[in-house]
This record gives sequence, C-alpha cells and structure tokens, in this order.
Amino acid sequence: MKIHIIDVGQGDSILIQTPNTKNILVDGGTDDSEHIVKSYLKKQKVKYIDYVIATHPDSDHIGGLDSIIKKFQVKSIYMPEQSTDSLAYKNLVTACSDKNIAINYLYKGDILNIEEYIDLLVLSPSFIQHENNLNSIVFKLDFKNKSFLFTGDAELSTENDVINSFQLEDVDFLKVAHHGSSSSTSMNFLSETTPDVAVISCGYKNQYGHPHRSTLDNLSNSDIITYRTDLSGDMVFYSDGETIYTKKNYEYIK
Repeated sequence: MKIHIIDVGQGDSILIQTPNTKNILVDGGTDDSEHIVKSYLKKQKVKYIDYVIATHPDSDHIGGLDSIIKKFQVKSIYMPEQSTDSLAYKNLVTACSDKNIAINYLYKGDILNIEEYIDLLVLSPSFIQHENNLNSIVFKLDFKNKSFLFTGDAELSTENDVINSFQLEDVDFLKVAHHGSSSSTSMNFLSETTPDVAVISCGYKNQYGHPHRSTLDNLSNSDIITYRTDLSGDMVFYSDGETIYTKKNYEYIK
C-alpha cells in the first residue's frame, strides 16, 4: 500500500493506493492548488478514483475536489452530512451532480471494506455540529497488522470522543489533525493511540503559524517520528502490512 501526502501548501490532500490498485483520495487541497493535485495524480498514472473522501467542507480541504471530479472518473464520494454556503462546497456539489455521482455520508461506526486485508472504520462524526472542524471524518485504515489514522481537522473534543469510543492502542501512522494546530494532538490522545510515525500537512511559513510549538513538543515527547510537508514537500510512505517505510530520506523531527 502507498500513502501519498501531496504538498498542497496550507491544506490537505492524500492519495492512498492499495495493493489491488484501488485509489482513495482524501481531500483535494485549496482551489489554488487544484492543478497540483491533478498533475500529481496524472504523474502516478491515476485514471480513476474509487473513493473520494472529503473530510469536511473547509475550502483548504475541498477547494480542489470539483476540478478532480471533472477531470477523473470517480466511482464514489463520501462526506459528512453537512452543507455550507461556501463557493467550494457549492462547486463540489455541482461537479458531482453534473457527473451523476451520488454523495454518500459517513458516520461513526460505518465500515468500508476496501479490499481483502484493507478495512476503513469511521470513528467520527457521530452527529453534525455547527463548526466545520468538529464534523471532520476521522477514520482508521487497517492493512493486515498496520493501522493508519486520518483525522481531517478534528479538534480535542473529537479526539477525546474517539479514544473513549474505540480501542486505538495499535495505531502505527497518524495524519496529524488540523495542520498541527494546538487545538488537536494532545498528550492524552497520543498516549492512547501510540503512533510510531506522524505526518503534518501545512504551508511553508503559513499565516497561522502551523504547526504550533505545543503540538511539536507533544509529538517529540511521545518519541514519534514526525514529517512535515512544509519541510519535505510531497512524501510517499509504503507498507506491506507488517512494516511502514519510505524510499527517500525525508527530513523529520524526533
């Protein structure tokens, strides 16, 4: 399995490719970065996308997805059951409608059986709230003996709910929530999930100061090897279900 962390600046976009060549696209960056995602997918010779997961309707996560849906054959799309008045959300819904793609909603406890040995368990949201980040789709992807946790822009309340609701002691890989903001990634969350590797997607010298020092300290104090797109750009992680490795020496913090 390959986990591509696509450098879209201050945003999120992740391509997961399974051993049986299924493609899962988690978020699509901003409207300004749509060309980055499109060219990256083409470079990986992606012709179709089996699953698009829009973790929540913030423009830095879904801004580029309408363009992806227009340019690629998309089999299914999943979102939280939340609508907004933003242009990014409206463009995404219109793109799905134009290509007759039904939008599916994910809730806590839902399971997608991706293929043999790969299951996707939805950990959140359990209900829809007013704040976009609190509706982030958080999911765990299990591949044989390795677990990968993807968190969108989940905040502390969501993280607490997730660790109180599920047995997550076996997490190996963490996509750090909310670009490394101090609103997420508490020591309690890290001690419960015990990841070995973490990845932060954030823009170089972004206006929010992400990742925040407290988050980096929490990761460091937990002895988690942490990679950042603002330092390393695009990154690819590989797993055979027993180990997780890279083929390049990306800069990391420990």
